[in-house]
Amino acid sequence: MIKIGILGASDIAFRRMAPALCNSDRFQYVGVAISSKEEWGVDNADALVAAQMAKAKTFEEKFGGKIFESYHDLLTAKDVDAIYLPLPPGLHYKWGKIALENGKHILLEKPFTACLQDTESLLALAEEKGLAVHENFAFVYHAQIEKIKEIVDDGEIGDVRLIRTAFGFPYRGENDFRYHKSMGGGALLDCGGYPLKLADYLLGGDTRISDCQLLSAKGHDVDVYGAATLQNEVGAVAQIAFGMDNSYKCDLEIWGSQGYLSTPRVFTPTAEMETVITIKTQTEKTVTVAPDDQFLHSAEFFADCVGNALTRAGHYQTIRHQAKLFQDIINEKGV
Repeated sequence: MIKIGILGASDIAFRRMAPALCNSDRFQYVGVAISSKEEWGVDNADALVAAQMAKAKTFEEKFGGKIFESYHDLLTAKDVDAIYLPLPPGLHYKWGKIALENGKHILLEKPFTACLQDTESLLALAEEKGLAVHENFAFVYHAQIEKIKEIVDDGEIGDVRLIRTAFGFPYRGENDFRYHKSMGGGALLDCGGYPLKLADYLLGGDTRISDCQLLSAKGHDVDVYGAATLQNEVGAVAQIAFGMDNSYKCDLEIWGSQGYLSTPRVFTPTAEMETVITIKTQTEKTVTVAPDDQFLHSAEFFADCVGNALTRAGHYQTIRHQAKLFQDIINEKGV
């Protein structure tokens, strides 16, 4: 079993990843780390540490394990093999590098880092040390995605003419890390990564960005909403849209020569939720996909990377490709 700790008592770790790790027979959850006063590096950090400790105690109560009272305590622990790192993107490179330098495999919450250069640096270090890394776009591992690909590949809606996918949510307030460049914020790196990843997957992974737009709002120094068009080598097209000052949207539509399919909850189904794919040709039908735990499957793919050098090497390239797509959009239309 892989002994794994969580770096930061985040909400996504508590709701989704810690339960998945505890439900897997491939991991042993060892505990959660909070940042010490010195690691916060700000004046009057006592209140921040106390707030994190209160969150960490909820992890201890629900999942067991221990509380590490600094990030360094977890990252240097000799009985820990791997780290799940759900901190804001602007902190991924710093703490991911320290984890790798201490011989830990790392499961990074998406995006892997805030820029291509940092991603390349971490991948080079992981490669050098023979360590596994994983970018947690968990939706890719949900059975719904496999079923959608099967429907398309079987020709049920004919030849694919257009893919449209979008992910966005209402404004979360100016104090949220997503709206601050120094924390690796921006709609593209946050909610935009989901439709970008899905469109690239459905187009076959040989895609390029043919058009894009990133736009700000409410005086923020990052993109708050945007859109892009992707095209593969044979000319198939996908349009994506994303935003974090939008009404909620989380859908996919694939328009074919003989029909189309759609699904309204493509990125965020919970482990207890059925998902429904609607297919319209000359008639209409629905395909129900049983509840599936995408975070569990993502964690277990990470375990595959830990245990298999070929899987690990292939995934380095997957992470690098996603980072290059991010960077192509940022270079073209960066805010």
